[in-house]
Amino acid sequence: MMRRPLTTLALVATCGLPALGAVIVVTGASARSISSRASRADAAAMRTWRLSLSPGPGELALAEIRFRAGGRQSLSWRSLQTAASGPFGDDYLATAALRVAGPQGPTALVLLVNRPSPLLDPETVHLRVTARLSLGAPIVRRLADPFTRPAADHAPALCDLRRHGAALTGSQLSAIGARGTPLVGFSSAASAVAQAYDVVCGLPYASSFKQAVEQAAPAPVSPAPSEPVTPTSPAPSPVPPIGKFPGEGCRPTAGRACPEAGRSASRASTRDGVQPAATGAH
Repeated sequence: MMRRPLTTLALVATCGLPALGAVIVVTGASARSISSRASRADAAAMRTWRLSLSPGPGELALAEIRFRAGGRQSLSWRSLQTAASGPFGDDYLATAALRVAGPQGPTALVLLVNRPSPLLDPETVHLRVTARLSLGAPIVRRLADPFTRPAADHAPALCDLRRHGAALTGSQLSAIGARGTPLVGFSSAASAVAQAYDVVCGLPYASSFKQAVEQAAPAPVSPAPSEPVTPTSPAPSPVPPIGKFPGEGCRPTAGRACPEAGRSASRASTRDGVQPAATGAH
């Protein structure tokens, strides 16, 4: 009689082990799911700060934003955005990132062109920069007015892309965003940013880029106002001229007969059976 309770207890213990294991497995999956959602939330978390650029009229300003803790992450519009807050005028804003992150981390370049304009353009443009927290704290460097105040013998601090005298090209950058009318001849944001970097860092650049920066923004073309159509009266029928010879549209007048009209009258009388009178007949 003692064996039956022991057997029952053994069965219960045996049946309970799979259930306990199942609970452990489910709990582990839930932990991994929560951890995964937390990682995605951390990756999507953003930080925002302000960046001010003040190029003179017909000049440009360039800023470098570097994330040394970002590792080999690539920058795109999902991970980095720049937007002007406040008046903007005819300025041109372009942001591009290096396609391949260097050993110093992901890097983006921000270009602002202050076009000559009759508008009351602001002296300083305030930008709102937003980046993922996973990129780490940003390091920002900037320089303005390279045409007016060329760099000295030493390269500016932001010229640290190790170009070794080679110009930066648009194909090495990935455009992130732009605002304003593109520069003439440099419609791509990446090409405009690359040219600006070359100017700032004393590298070879296209002479047409300087002209594009100094050129005023094209005025918007407004459609010409439609003019009301005034109805006109039909033109009078032309009056046949009065000639002196056959074929000139001769019209008999007092003291002058038209030869063609005379012959027409003779032919009409003959058809009616009336012979014209001879000359001198009474």
